[in-house]
Amino acid sequence: MNLTEILDESLARAITVIQSKKEIDFPDSIRSDVDTLINKIDKNKSLVSALVTSLVKKITDPKQDIRLHRTDFRGGYSARSLDTSVTAPFFKKYFPKYANKESAFLTLATREKIKWTKRDGQNLKIRDAQVKKSFLALFDALENRQIKPKECLIYIFIKLHLLSQQHQMVFDETIESADFSEILNINMVLKMLERHFGSKLSSRLPVIAIYSVYQQLFKVVKRYEGKKLGQLNVHTSSDKHGFGDIEVWNADGTPFEMVEIKHNIPIDRNLIFDLVKKSQNTTIQRYYILTTYKENFPSKDEEEYISKFILKIKKDSGLEIIANGISPSLKYYLRFIDNYKNFVKAYTNNLIEDAKNSTEVKEFHITEWQEILKKHHLE
Repeated sequence: MNLTEILDESLARAITVIQSKKEIDFPDSIRSDVDTLINKIDKNKSLVSALVTSLVKKITDPKQDIRLHRTDFRGGYSARSLDTSVTAPFFKKYFPKYANKESAFLTLATREKIKWTKRDGQNLKIRDAQVKKSFLALFDALENRQIKPKECLIYIFIKLHLLSQQHQMVFDETIESADFSEILNINMVLKMLERHFGSKLSSRLPVIAIYSVYQQLFKVVKRYEGKKLGQLNVHTSSDKHGFGDIEVWNADGTPFEMVEIKHNIPIDRNLIFDLVKKSQNTTIQRYYILTTYKENFPSKDEEEYISKFILKIKKDSGLEIIANGISPSLKYYLRFIDNYKNFVKAYTNNLIEDAKNSTEVKEFHITEWQEILKKHHLE
């Protein structure tokens, strides 16, 4: 049985356990420590993936000390290579929300030359003390044969599968809530969005809203004929590549129009400088920088400076930069859309799709949007 088959077989076993509804007697040490990692997986998905990689290695090579996760440790092995070729693709297929883009071993918590022993592991850059304790405890128990790697792997997959099922139920309910019959107007849509943007950890939500409105604009605005709307970019800085949060491309693959979105951050001259720098030697015609910050700019003086600076950029290079607030921009965009319900449905679907494939959109964001939608049903 190869490495991928071990993962597939363990997941199948986990699903069988769930479907049988039988209580399996997993050791308390597995339950408590794995539960700690899974309960905080949104901020520690690399640790869960690293643990799965290590378990697969232990199953196939019982003599390997899996705490020695690098080849530059004496007696070590390349956990990163194994994770990149086996575990990461597996997570992308079955648990995309918790999959790392390339490898779990690119984060500070996992990539450093620190052995995952109880002593050396105290130096790991894991902020949550309980998560660190559980992570190291599992490796210690595995190496001391206090728990079995296969049992641990199956229990992890049970927890992940149940978590995925829970998310899917919320997603289905939210999609159903989006199919409402009340007549909408621009102000109502804006109020719904502004309330949603007021959620905690909500920096991703305005990006999804603007992307959703672009999807509608592409159907009706002549400017975008023959253009291509890029995929919604990952918003985390470590994964972020390209020109903006939202990207419009020419048919020949060159950049056309970009949108950078800031959440509760005022637009200052430094942000404009950054856009100019990114646009140099490109075919970008227009660059939006939008913010949810209430006043848009840090001061009136800064706003005036930016306005003059933007005019000079347009005159010198032809690049048009538009600095504005999210709400005024959405209000302007929505004027071009005939059916606001289509926009709301697009936002809902994009919200759910993002939640399925990353940890930026949280489950409470989905449930809060569901509540907002329910308030706009006809009684």
